[in-house]
Amino acid sequence: MAVRKGFLIFLGFVGFSCWVLGQVNNLSSFKNAQTDSLLAARSKAREDREKKTGNYGAHTTRFTFEENFKFNNIQFVTPDTIPDNLHRFSDLERSGYLIQNLGNIGTARRSLFFEPSMTIGRTSGYHVYDDFYTTPDKIKYYDTRSPYTDVFAAFGGGGRAVTDVTFALNDSVQFNIGFNFNSIRSDKQLAFLSRGDRQVKNNDWNIFGFLRPKKIPKYLLLFNMTQFDHEVSEQGGIVDPSLDASNPEGSFFDYQDANVILDEAFSKDKRGGFHVYQQYDIDSIFQVYHTFNYLEQITRFDDVYDVSSISTTSDSLLYSGIGGQTSGTIAQRTTFREVLNEAGLKGRTKRFSYTLFYRNRLLTYDVAQITNRVNETEHYLGGTLRQQITPKIFLKASGELLFGGNYLAQGKFTSDFFDATYSRINNKPSFVVNRFEGEQRQWTNSFDNQVSDNLQGTLKLRAGNISFRPFIRFNRISNYTYFDENRLAAQAADDVVLLAPGFHLDWRISKKWFWSSSVYYNNVTGGASNTFRIPETMALTQLAYKNVLFDGKMIIQTGIDVHFRSSYFGQAYDPTSQQFYLQNSFEQDGFAKVDLFLNFKVQTFLFFVKSAHFNQGLTSDGYFISPLFTGTRQTFDMGVRWSFYD
Repeated sequence: MAVRKGFLIFLGFVGFSCWVLGQVNNLSSFKNAQTDSLLAARSKAREDREKKTGNYGAHTTRFTFEENFKFNNIQFVTPDTIPDNLHRFSDLERSGYLIQNLGNIGTARRSLFFEPSMTIGRTSGYHVYDDFYTTPDKIKYYDTRSPYTDVFAAFGGGGRAVTDVTFALNDSVQFNIGFNFNSIRSDKQLAFLSRGDRQVKNNDWNIFGFLRPKKIPKYLLLFNMTQFDHEVSEQGGIVDPSLDASNPEGSFFDYQDANVILDEAFSKDKRGGFHVYQQYDIDSIFQVYHTFNYLEQITRFDDVYDVSSISTTSDSLLYSGIGGQTSGTIAQRTTFREVLNEAGLKGRTKRFSYTLFYRNRLLTYDVAQITNRVNETEHYLGGTLRQQITPKIFLKASGELLFGGNYLAQGKFTSDFFDATYSRINNKPSFVVNRFEGEQRQWTNSFDNQVSDNLQGTLKLRAGNISFRPFIRFNRISNYTYFDENRLAAQAADDVVLLAPGFHLDWRISKKWFWSSSVYYNNVTGGASNTFRIPETMALTQLAYKNVLFDGKMIIQTGIDVHFRSSYFGQAYDPTSQQFYLQNSFEQDGFAKVDLFLNFKVQTFLFFVKSAHFNQGLTSDGYFISPLFTGTRQTFDMGVRWSFYD
């Protein structure tokens, strides 16, 4: 039934596309429409900028993304130069506290909300480090009149450091090349021996560029190469003090003196890829494009353990419940490879654009403990339609069909008053939920496709100095795949329904004082509601003072951030499979975390200082961000961002 429904949706989409294209060919006005004309547009933009000023700066540097070319929606953005919220440098803060991790930058993380995969075909299933890897769709392609360098470095208390470096250079209007380097170095926040006792070591870099040959202005080439190396020393969580005979006076909030479950285990996620996008403009209505992508992902988990004596080792708290050997060495390795080719036809008019494509994916899944590797080939058809109804109202419809029955159908409406997105997605189960062979346990499944209906809508209201944006988030998930209390892959027999209303509020109290709040209320129902865990209430509030000093040469922002999360039975983390799983034994108490911050800017130099978790010891000894993993203790953080335009 699901297959038939997906096929009918796709046929309807293709039929509508064909009708529209037929109308396009009958309208003479469309024949006179211009192409994206990237070369001409960028040349004119440069001329305009040169007229404004002879100096280089953010106004002479801009970037865009590959999808803007693919969907004929060319939009360039200048680098952000304001100091607002510069202090939010960790992955937890940058997400708006809508994720959970293991209490440290660079550790395994997951979204608290249901985030449907936009890949309807097979994935590896190893996703806890995805957000630290710069995928091709995140690459920024620059157009800059002068060499552009941007350096960000944050130094958090407890030996936490984040570094981001971007460099871009235009040889001419026709050619740009650059690189981006991201690094995370985090000391252990629990049971550390001394400064430099690393928990996370991450290097993520990419080289990128574009080419539009002067003699072939209708041809455009985008390219990038990515490399990612992420290593985490796994600690398994804190040993419950009530079970720790060696430390009867211990507490969950001993931090350096905490007793952790693992002390010799580590995980690795290594990825590398090469990506090319190219297009050729036949005319304004017809352009052809091709995308090639190669990706290799290698995940590892290694440990030396001994569970032969439960009374003398904490290893047993992790391993004894999942079977297998009683002592020895664990060495697990999984390799996932993807070779993707996509070819399509696209075009645009003044207010209308379309994209039609065929995609082929060659997949390999290789587990070291399994002699037979898995090879699969996937074939897709799909397309996108975008209509500009008025200068500020847009409609977008997308669809794709994977031969075999999986499908994606998505519609998006955008206006000044209201935004809404709806999608219905039928996903294949990932490789890891269908088959896993570790040295401690194994499973083989043949799960049904996961199907989800997903709706998000936001009202955009403004009255004077107040911007109020109520929103709602809705997900209905059938055949939900998850990991159960036994840390085994499972599939829900009933639906999971998530309804999450909330609001964003921005209030300019006075010329220099600002108040902002985001509040979420989450309600999970359905026959399988017990398989999805999320706090009932979450909130992030900021009160800030902002002022411009010294004739506009300095901008300061200072204030207080408060994050609140209600109590719930959060998902625990299993490092042996790199998956979060259900647990019912540890309830995370509700907590409020308070940060004090100061951000300022002088020309192109930005700086911040922050007292993080300022309220530790005042309202509580600490808080848990995941079961058995405390959030970061009170720290003093600082960082800089410096941009160079010559």
